[in-house]
Amino acid sequence: MSCAHAVSDYRYGMGHPLVRVVWSAAVVISAAAVGGVGLAGRASDGSQAVEAAIISIPATAQRLGDPAAGRKYLAYGDYIGSGIPIELYRLLVAGEPKVEPAIIREGPSGELSHDLNFFKASSGAEVVGGVTCLGCHASMFDGRLVVGMGNSLADWTDPSFPVETVAQLGEALYAEGSAEREALDQFLRGVRVAQGEVTAPFRGVNPAFRLEEIAAAHRHPDDLTWSDEKVYEPNATWVASDVPAWWMLKKKHALYYTGLGRGDFTTGLQQINVVAIRDKDDAARHAESMHDLLAFLMTIEAPAYPGTIDAALAEAGKAVFEAECASCHGTYSDLGDAYDTYPNKLVPASKVGTVPVYAESLASTPLFYWFNESWYAEASSGYGATEAKPMVAYVAPPLDGVWCTAPYLHNGSVPTLEALLDSSKRPRMWKRSFRDDDYDLDRLGWNYEAVDAADGDTVYDTTLPGYGAQGHTYGDDLSDAERRALLEYL
Repeated sequence: MSCAHAVSDYRYGMGHPLVRVVWSAAVVISAAAVGGVGLAGRASDGSQAVEAAIISIPATAQRLGDPAAGRKYLAYGDYIGSGIPIELYRLLVAGEPKVEPAIIREGPSGELSHDLNFFKASSGAEVVGGVTCLGCHASMFDGRLVVGMGNSLADWTDPSFPVETVAQLGEALYAEGSAEREALDQFLRGVRVAQGEVTAPFRGVNPAFRLEEIAAAHRHPDDLTWSDEKVYEPNATWVASDVPAWWMLKKKHALYYTGLGRGDFTTGLQQINVVAIRDKDDAARHAESMHDLLAFLMTIEAPAYPGTIDAALAEAGKAVFEAECASCHGTYSDLGDAYDTYPNKLVPASKVGTVPVYAESLASTPLFYWFNESWYAEASSGYGATEAKPMVAYVAPPLDGVWCTAPYLHNGSVPTLEALLDSSKRPRMWKRSFRDDDYDLDRLGWNYEAVDAADGDTVYDTTLPGYGAQGHTYGDDLSDAERRALLEYL
């Protein structure tokens, strides 16, 4: 596969069970494109705000740091806040198959899968933190790790973790008041409140916003100290989502699907530590490094398509694209991003026709009232204005690397780009292998089997509320020849 520098040069073996368990329970908010707090709220009368017209989201200046430092911080940083003391972690994984790292790192980090970091917590203890940004924003693809690719192979259907067993082992190993016990307690309290609250209905979708909603409900907004009692009641209704690619970020004026996350992007990145930090002073230690991390994210490029392209057919497809799609998704030049256009259009759910439940749940959650009163909003004011503006709408995304970003739509309900362009081909229920090499380079998406019943966690069920595959039917008006050409261009 021909890939840009974002693709690791190293192979990755299957992780051991504990890594998968820790990942499922670590309660980490993915950065930059789907997770993290998204600067939203309600209209002044308390109702959900519904945008009636398509708008273009205005740009906000971003302060970027050092990309090289940001890449290092991603691989070694302590932004998770806390984790399991390294000695206890090694005890827990003893006897498990050795992890073959997908990225090469020095020191104890070299023992870990790409989605875990080793660092020194604020207590002074050396820990293995819960799942990092790369747990959601890096994915195996045809045997290689692609940094920046949304991880649609993840399994959040059983986010369980042996909290009490780990707590008892910690009590046996570390004295009360020790740095190790403090770090472990910070980590486990977040896991405790999230268990049972973030279970996805099937594999492949991600509960990032729900994780944040649950964790922030146990933080005092002004100083970020932990509260055993909830400071607000999370929504009863929520929907997991697909994970967009990081390489889109350089073109976007808002971080998230519904146009939330405007203003200082690092505010969204910073939310990853809301689960396991100690307080606002602990959070403040990470703020400057987030500008470095953002700078690195802005350098990530999409992988190149590895197959053979019919140049004449693609040229015909370009004409179709520019006539039918470019007004929302922009234009793309062989000369590079500087020659592209992208309008950052926010399209009401009522116009695009896609399921509004995800946007509605974000427009009504108390999480964003919390955010507006929190340290995060205050801290961001020095770097760029933030805006609380909920919309029952979805951003028409950039299409860089769209060939490898299946499944499609905000909820990941459409398995191939071919089916996105022809709604008659969208399966009601579909099953896939979840092998990272089981990809169709012609239809552009995951190989799948249409099934009649939702039997097992590998079946995507579009009949569930919030997970429907309707909407975005613009391709239905094209001829078969036009769709084939358009697919070749994409």
